[in-house]
Amino acid sequence: MNKQDKAQTVSKAKGRPMLTWVGKKPLDKIEYFPAQEKEVYGDKSSKEFNKLFWGDNLQVLSHLLKEYRGKIDLIYIDPPFDSKADYIKKVKIKGEKTEGTQQSILEEKQYTDIWENDEYLQFMYERFLVIKELLSETGSLYVHCDYRKDSYLRIILDEVFGEENLVNEIIWGYRTGGISKGTFARKHDTILFYAKSNKFKFNTQFYKSYQQKKYNFSEKYPELYDKEKQKWYHNSVCRDVWEDIFPIGTEPGNMERGDYPTQKPEALLKRVIEASSDPGGIVMDCFCGSGTTLAVAQKLGRRWIGCDINIGAIQTSSKRLASIIEAQLGKVSAKLIKDDFKRLHAFKVLNVNDYDIFKNEIEAKEIVMDMYGVEPIKRSSFDGILDNNFVKVMPLNRVLNKLDIKNVLKNINDSIDSFTAKSTSKSGEEVYQEGVILICSGAELDTENYLKKENNTGVKVTIRDILNDKKNLIFKKKPEAKIEVKAKNSELSVVIKEFYSPILMRKLELENEKMIDKKAQAKVEDFKQIIESVAIDVDYDSELFNAEIIDLPDKKEIIKSKYKYHYPKKGKYTIAIKIVDVLGEEYFETFNVTA
Repeated sequence: MNKQDKAQTVSKAKGRPMLTWVGKKPLDKIEYFPAQEKEVYGDKSSKEFNKLFWGDNLQVLSHLLKEYRGKIDLIYIDPPFDSKADYIKKVKIKGEKTEGTQQSILEEKQYTDIWENDEYLQFMYERFLVIKELLSETGSLYVHCDYRKDSYLRIILDEVFGEENLVNEIIWGYRTGGISKGTFARKHDTILFYAKSNKFKFNTQFYKSYQQKKYNFSEKYPELYDKEKQKWYHNSVCRDVWEDIFPIGTEPGNMERGDYPTQKPEALLKRVIEASSDPGGIVMDCFCGSGTTLAVAQKLGRRWIGCDINIGAIQTSSKRLASIIEAQLGKVSAKLIKDDFKRLHAFKVLNVNDYDIFKNEIEAKEIVMDMYGVEPIKRSSFDGILDNNFVKVMPLNRVLNKLDIKNVLKNINDSIDSFTAKSTSKSGEEVYQEGVILICSGAELDTENYLKKENNTGVKVTIRDILNDKKNLIFKKKPEAKIEVKAKNSELSVVIKEFYSPILMRKLELENEKMIDKKAQAKVEDFKQIIESVAIDVDYDSELFNAEIIDLPDKKEIIKSKYKYHYPKKGKYTIAIKIVDVLGEEYFETFNVTA
């Protein structure tokens, strides 16, 4: 890797009225992170692919600068709102034959939206700076927010993009349950629409303005009659107040609900994408969640890039997009696949900076704190208190390193007023009563020595490694399976005979314990009920998972469990099988066969 690959430059914001917060720091340069291709879906013969990234979006944006600087036509983001809430995904056991309650619902925390104000503002500021670099001269950014942070974000966006490049402040008004009588009901979101320059792309949008009676133009314009609503309508130009788009689950017959928290309706993204991009253009969402932006872009013939740090979001989006592409490939000819809006019928899933150990980092942290008996506290520097010590749980998807130690010592110095002075050492330095415990999942060999050498805070810092302390943590147990793979005369046979998910079954057990009515407890009679999907790569190359067989049953169906494939020629093959349970836990195994 040459020097240019290691860092990407980022333009500074011009001098404008600015919002100031503690720790505000511009990005002069940003480190380049490589990406690792993990999976591919859709038309395997495609020469180009849409891209779905799993990783911290700042690192993904840095990675994209090398290839996509100044090339992206539209970026829509629905970032955290700082709602002070935990967002829960409802998970159901599959099929109709589940014994006990038909719902059989488990809950899984997808992400937490709790921030210190300064931390949140710096987080968004850094991403806005890189987003601007990625946009083309005709490109636009739409930022979806609400009353909690819209004023802050608007000032930051004015600084980064220029207040003259604010195109619209869009109000999305909606009617949902939970009306407060103590205040005016908060029933709108704000979408801030900024352009990269005054050359921005914009296609006028229209909406149906329904009329109360039949007008004289009814015979002349029969196409303006909505048979479903039995009303006449005008095609009216969209204003900046959108009240004609229903939230998920409130419109009759709406089938979009994916049980993913904060999911937005496709109609909302359709308007945004059609307004600010053309077929063949590139659309990006770096907080993609359930994948609505990507799904609509795929349907409208745009190329797309998605990103999320939550593996649950990547799994949900992958399944959704694979289903859309499968339907598209089934409906169009090979010629249309090539020519239709330059549409891509394939996408790759990539990792940036490697996140392979834990599926759900938030729940992993909570489990670790609970097992150690840490009392949670809400502050930016530390996660909790244990035995008169402050506790910091380090990222559990990698080992503790020197940079982590350096940052923790800085955090201690920045919040030294939180510690109680106990005595003064011979050298005149204060020694503090409270210490700090760092909980990690493995550590580099020399971190202890580095900590002793660099720690001049007067605060005792202790490293606790869960790999030594807590060797039997439940969230580290992977699913297990018994699979029969046979090959003869170019015919491959795969049969899933058993599947067991320790994490899922433990969660189900805990949910059953909460139920007073024992008859309503759910029992899994068939292992296929807890499997979300099966994917099989019949000629795995040990690098990129490229599934020829994909079993994605709907909510009421279960997997087939038996699969056949005919090879075009005899030979030796490696079979890779990936099974995902309804919680998103993955099982992966390879087999060597001679067909």
